[in-house]
This record gives sequence, C-alpha cells and structure tokens, in this order.
Amino acid sequence: MKAQTLRALSLALALTLATGCVKQDDGSSSDGDSSQATLKPFHTDCGTVNNSSLDNPVDPKGGIKGKVTVSGANLLIMKPTTGGPILVKLHALGVPSNQALEDGAKRILGELAKEDAIFFPASKTCTTTISTSTAMVGQIFTASGKSYSETLINQGYGRVEGDGCDATQIYECYNALQEQAAQNFAGEVEAFLWKPISDSNGKLAIHSTPGETVVIVNGETGQDFSGGNGYANLTRFSKPGCSYGKNVTVKLTNSKGVPYRMNGKTTITIPDGCQRYCLKNGALALCPKN
Repeated sequence: MKAQTLRALSLALALTLATGCVKQDDGSSSDGDSSQATLKPFHTDCGTVNNSSLDNPVDPKGGIKGKVTVSGANLLIMKPTTGGPILVKLHALGVPSNQALEDGAKRILGELAKEDAIFFPASKTCTTTISTSTAMVGQIFTASGKSYSETLINQGYGRVEGDGCDATQIYECYNALQEQAAQNFAGEVEAFLWKPISDSNGKLAIHSTPGETVVIVNGETGQDFSGGNGYANLTRFSKPGCSYGKNVTVKLTNSKGVPYRMNGKTTITIPDGCQRYCLKNGALALCPKN
C-alpha cells in the first residue's frame, strides 16, 4: 500500500476515534439494511477478543458493519456503514513466512471479503503501527459468521504472533489450530519447473522449492538430488516427460507425506508432459527454454 494512502487512513482513524463517528451498528442503519438484527451469535473455536473481553459466541450487533478490501496477508481496510475507513490488523496474526503463503492468505481473504463484514476491535484504544500508519487491532467476520482469522489459520495461511491487545486470551488456542493445520498442509509451493528432458540424462527432472520435498508423478516417486539451478529441490524420474502423457498429476509432500499446495490445491496438473512448465506469478504457465 502506498504511504500516501496509509497516511490518509491514519488521519481517518484518528478522526474516527476522536469524534466517535464510527458506531456500532444496531441493525437499523441509515441505508435501511436491518439484516444485522437477525444475525445469530458467532461461535468460533477460540472466541473473539471484543473490547478486552473474550466472547464466545460474540454478538454481531456489537460489531461495526461494513465492507472490507484486502491490503495484506493480515491487513484490511474496513469501510463502515457509517464513518470513514479503518485500517485493521488481524488480532494475533503476523505476516506468513514466504511470498507464496502471503499470496495464498490474500486470496483467502479476498474470497471472504465478497460478503459484508463485521469488525470487533480488540479494545477501543489498542492500535499498532503499520509502515507510517496506525491500524486498529481486532477480528473480522463475514456476515454469515466466518472468522477471517480462524479461516486463515485452519487453512494453513495464518502465522500466529502475539501483538498485545489482550492476545494472551486467544494465543494458545490459535497456536493449537496452527499446529493442527500443519498436520494437513505442509505449506505452499514457492517455485516449480517441469523439465521433460533434462540436460544430464534426457529424462524428466522437476525443480521445486521448498527443499527436502518428495515429488510424485502419476504415482511414481522421483529420486531426490538436493537443490540445483536456484531451486531448493531437484527430483529425477525414470522416463522423459512425454512418456507421462497429458494431464499429468504431480504431488509434492514433505517427508511425512503431508502435501504442499499450489493455489490451494494439493496436486498440480501438467497439461502436456512433453512441454516445459513453471510457476509464474503464482500460476502454472508454459516456460519454453531460452
């Protein structure tokens, strides 16, 4: 986000806190939308820190209703039904450890943001500094009751991090969710190259990152040759890529068999085993040799 935009949000937040122009929606907003009045309480695994109190369930009528746009892997801009925009940092969540996970987190948040949102500040006074701007800390839900934070953690895209604001009330529970997610998802594929004809022996070679990854092609487990060509992992196979045909299924796992994902999927489909493919801007693309 540009510094100018962040400064504008900081000013809007300061005015909001000073004047109280952002109000808790009572279900009778000026646009005639009374849907919030009929919402049931939101129950989650870990609860919601709401004005310094851990609530589970939390009453949606006590939150701030509006629309959100995604600004980062743990950062959103809340546009309330009444009042100016609020920069929101998700409570007790840090930025994921690599760009692939960040992109995955933003993709998940973008899907959630298609619904109306309800924001619960962790407290009225707790804020944090993001770049040169001030963000409020709290939790956001979809109008249907999905927690942004717990969705990220459960799908392996959230990184739990203490940030004050009474985070101790949910930190241990978030950590438990994070550990459970790690049993289902090893992480995101950061880099990938399908070489149907390797330079050394004319057979299929797959370069990938992260390292120490088990690579399986149409059920055949390749042989690990460590890193190479700027990738953390090099895996060789018994035949040229053409021999595996079309719509080839590739699966990457860690040593325990837990799968890595690409764009949320645990398998990669190679349209034509004879062609070179690589990961470009988070998507599989033809990658002809220069």
